[in-house]
Amino acid sequence: MKRGRKSGELRHQHERPEGSWDELLAPGGAVDAPRGETAIVIYVGSARCRAVYRGEEIDVVVPSGIAVKQKSMLAVGDRIVVAGEAGAWRLESILPRRSALARPDPLRPHMQRLIAANIDVVVHVVSVKAPPLRPRLIDRYLIAIMRGGARPVICVNKIDLLDDEDRREELARLDVYRALEVPVIACSTRTGEGLDALRAEAEGMTTALVGHSGVGKSSILNAIDQRLQLATNTLHRRGTGRHTTTASTLYDFGGGTYLIDTPGIREFGLWDLDRASLRDYFPEFEEPAEYCRFTDCTHVHEPDCEVKERLERREINAARYETYLRLYEDLA
Repeated sequence: MKRGRKSGELRHQHERPEGSWDELLAPGGAVDAPRGETAIVIYVGSARCRAVYRGEEIDVVVPSGIAVKQKSMLAVGDRIVVAGEAGAWRLESILPRRSALARPDPLRPHMQRLIAANIDVVVHVVSVKAPPLRPRLIDRYLIAIMRGGARPVICVNKIDLLDDEDRREELARLDVYRALEVPVIACSTRTGEGLDALRAEAEGMTTALVGHSGVGKSSILNAIDQRLQLATNTLHRRGTGRHTTTASTLYDFGGGTYLIDTPGIREFGLWDLDRASLRDYFPEFEEPAEYCRFTDCTHVHEPDCEVKERLERREINAARYETYLRLYEDLA
């Protein structure tokens, strides 16, 4: 019997919402909400949030029970029930999410920190220089995206910094993700390369842009729609990025397309993951696992492990397997 996740299930498909706030609030039909009015969160502050209600932005007070755990309970993209009137709106409840992206809270690892909610696509923006490409970070993001229920896309920004030979070498490192049916888009905000392909992936969707500090998420949003004029900064001399986006923010690009800019993250942990489920997020292990001696093979120390045998034959990517081993040890 097959176990785990099929490789084709790496790409989650969602219906494309139509182009209005009301339809975004209730994809697929009306929301069966408690008393009050529904709104969508576009920015989360301290004990308050900004939301769109009936096409207008409103300031909403967050009750103390949620505010004390706000980063774990409320995120940009959440559908909320609000009550009150102009100038005195308050959050009544948070509606169930259809998807979410989260990581452990850096200060309280036993709690999750929400990055975005109710998203269709997560674009992991990486760069080839300043900061350099980090496939292991891509692996971590892919696991979090898959667990959260969105569809992953990899955007390789700053591709114009490479000559033809270096470009081929760097992009070849991402062939393993193409084999998993994850779109890989080479992009440059200077030349415009890849921007149309990126727009096509995000069109009609709610999309979050995530990634390491300094990879150029805000620059990409500015290039897609120059009306945004989001603040961007150059890099520190040592090559790490400055945090130009300090909080996730949702933008309406029209035509049912909504993009969320998120703060840069230098290290990305995985929330509420255990060893038993880890292998389910490496789809390339599923088919060979059927031939392992033990049905509960961890692919780490057991004899007659088909995954390890294929690794030796270079049929499984060594860097991906190294990521798996490191995560397995971290989850001890």
